[in-house]
Amino acid sequence: MSVMAWLRRRTRGEADRGSAMITVILMGAVLTSLAAALMASTLAEATRSGQAVTKSTSMAAAEAGVDNYISKLTEDRNYYSHYVHPGEATRRDGSGHVGTPGQTWTGAATWTYPNGKDTWAGLGNGYEYDLQITPPSTGSQLVKVTSTGRKAGSATDRRTLEVLVRAASVADFQMVSNADVSYGSTATTRGKLYAGIDSSGRKHNINHDGTAYGNLYAEGSVTGSTSYLNGAKSYSSATIRSVIPNPIAFSTFTSSLVDVKAAAQNGGGIYLDNTSIDAWKLTFNSAGTVTIATCMRAYAYSSYRDIAETAPACTTTSTVTIPSIGAIYTNQSAIVSGTVKGQVTVASNDDIVIADNVSYATPGVDVLGLIAKNDMVVAAYVPYDLTWTAATVAQNGQWRSYAQTTDHGTMTFSGSTATNAGGYMSMFATRNYLYDANLLYLQPPYFPLILDTYTVVSFRELPPS
Repeated sequence: MSVMAWLRRRTRGEADRGSAMITVILMGAVLTSLAAALMASTLAEATRSGQAVTKSTSMAAAEAGVDNYISKLTEDRNYYSHYVHPGEATRRDGSGHVGTPGQTWTGAATWTYPNGKDTWAGLGNGYEYDLQITPPSTGSQLVKVTSTGRKAGSATDRRTLEVLVRAASVADFQMVSNADVSYGSTATTRGKLYAGIDSSGRKHNINHDGTAYGNLYAEGSVTGSTSYLNGAKSYSSATIRSVIPNPIAFSTFTSSLVDVKAAAQNGGGIYLDNTSIDAWKLTFNSAGTVTIATCMRAYAYSSYRDIAETAPACTTTSTVTIPSIGAIYTNQSAIVSGTVKGQVTVASNDDIVIADNVSYATPGVDVLGLIAKNDMVVAAYVPYDLTWTAATVAQNGQWRSYAQTTDHGTMTFSGSTATNAGGYMSMFATRNYLYDANLLYLQPPYFPLILDTYTVVSFRELPPS
């Protein structure tokens, strides 16, 4: 091999080795960059994941505060006026009285939190919550619970919830019955149904072969080929205590009758009592008034007829504005119809008779409660097709039509029904039972409450503060 050839081969070899070295160096740089980027991404993801865990756990802490306060209300419905919760910020009323966390409250019915969120209740997992409470106001049964959750000691990792709660009411249910409840395959129910335990101790059942949009609760059994929609479920004797702590007792409904009577007599409501008449006729007017008449049973076929069988003879006595406290009490039966403007409950010491259509001037703003000590009856002389809406209670009797002759067309009822002895509406060929969802937010005055169960009316997150 010539000297020149040898030199050319050696030069090529050194060039190849140099090129390989450069490649290795470049690959190392690339891999180092990739590793650094991967590490940075991993650290960033870990930071985001940690922040997400902190946020979600702070929310869980806020929810725990709400749940704990509701549990106190379940034990004592006026807990807010008796105690300052151990996790509640320091209160002060208008006269300067200060309430410290965990102590009894002897101040006024309203208060502020001048020190802000100055009390935190630990949950044992490194998180804590602070509560601020707004008690019910005139015309509202709602308790506002503002709960802030955070990582213990943190000034930034906070989540705040505002929850409006109230004691559950019978008007939360489409039907509450102390008798068996049955719906056929063509029926659609849109509110909650409850079958309770009667005075003899018998547990009642629900048979539902139609479509249910609301939960079914039975102290006995729940049967039928039910199509559950909108997340509805069924609870029978084996599971009902997990959602309704104690059976709903019709005996407790008497307090509402007493409350309406007291408000009507002494609180500026309307109190009607005349032992020489058979009934009071109340015709609501869209102007926010009610026309009051005295009624005597009609005489026909050699006898006096029931006020729900034949329209009685009535004499108007006055037209008055619906009282602002919403209480009307009749010591005799009440005959009801018309267009309601306002929020009012009519309580009768006997029966309540529906004589004609009943509606609201503004649904969602106006509301009517009807509480009968005995029966809630649709009169035989109502229009062929009847539409009526109200939250109703038949405390000791039935929710029924006067006749079972099926000589009327369609009845459409929208509202809530509580009946101690069941009932029927077989006077109508077609019967539509609708739940008025406005009752979840707008309760009739003095309506019966279920004191050991609370309803969450509103649930929202507030900006952190």
